[in-house]
Amino acid sequence: MADPPPQPVRPRPIIPVTGLVLAAGTAVVALWFLYQISGAILLLFFAAVVGIALSAPVQWFKRRGLSHRMAGTVTLLLFFGTILLLGWLVIPRLIAQIVSLVNGLPRFIVQIENQVAELLSNYPDLQHFVRLGGAGGDFAATAVNLFAGVGAASLSLLGFIALMLIFFSTIAYIVLDPKPIVQGYIGSLPYEHRAAGVRAYRRAARSVIGWARASLVVGALQAIAVFVFLTLMEVPGALVWAALAFFADFIPRIGGYVMAFPPVVLALGQSPMTAVWIAVFYAVSNEILGSVVAPKIRGATMQLHPVLIIFFTLAFALAFGLLGAIVAVPAAAFASAYYSEFYMKRPPAR
Repeated sequence: MADPPPQPVRPRPIIPVTGLVLAAGTAVVALWFLYQISGAILLLFFAAVVGIALSAPVQWFKRRGLSHRMAGTVTLLLFFGTILLLGWLVIPRLIAQIVSLVNGLPRFIVQIENQVAELLSNYPDLQHFVRLGGAGGDFAATAVNLFAGVGAASLSLLGFIALMLIFFSTIAYIVLDPKPIVQGYIGSLPYEHRAAGVRAYRRAARSVIGWARASLVVGALQAIAVFVFLTLMEVPGALVWAALAFFADFIPRIGGYVMAFPPVVLALGQSPMTAVWIAVFYAVSNEILGSVVAPKIRGATMQLHPVLIIFFTLAFALAFGLLGAIVAVPAAAFASAYYSEFYMKRPPAR
């Protein structure tokens, strides 16, 4: 049998070099633009997370017969009213304690140096590892200089206020009229993936609601415990550290230990044992609240492994700072939900 005639070899299409350069340049510009607006993207994502968390009380009011617009209005009034009430009760005392801490900073530093010097007096081999400044020395001057530019923060404060107005306005729009956003999201998905996209969003929303509920309850318990304990131990600025402890649980497994460092250092100025007791208190309370109480409150709504939470928290904190650390857990919830729906449940290739 004769061999079949050879098939002609079709030449591969040649992509012009100018096209490659243009595509690469476009990609670089797009990535640069996304990096420049990463703060705005994170803030918008955080507003969406808060809006999703507030959807739980909105649904509760709707089950009691209110329309969506009325339920959203009542929820927003309670939300903003709570923030204003807490601000009115706490912020004046908080500012007073911050001013007291700043004014007493040189004295606190001298006390800490004296305590460290007393501890090292029995260990002369370790003294050359610690540079002490005598009665405050350069260390105190350096610490005071950290606050020298406080007066220049007025413009930053105005910018922060404007940013908060935009942030809370976005939350209000999301809570009062979420339908166009949801419809736009569903319409952006290919038809064959819409069911999976809806399931992934609902699962992520349940996780976000569980995270917000647990963070608020655990943060309140931690703040009360920190305020009472530090007041009894006579640590300066107990209300300041309690306020920081409230927000620490929004950065799970890490925030509590980071917020424990300042009061432990201040307590060292009183006595080493006071610092030890405060460190033990923070360690025990963080573990009990973070490992026992928070999972009970979240229940089965947030099925995220602690390693995944820690990884997202560290990665987002290193990439985007404090705001990134705060939105890391909701981002992990969305990533886990979409990974499960679009990758783990996809049919095997034939």
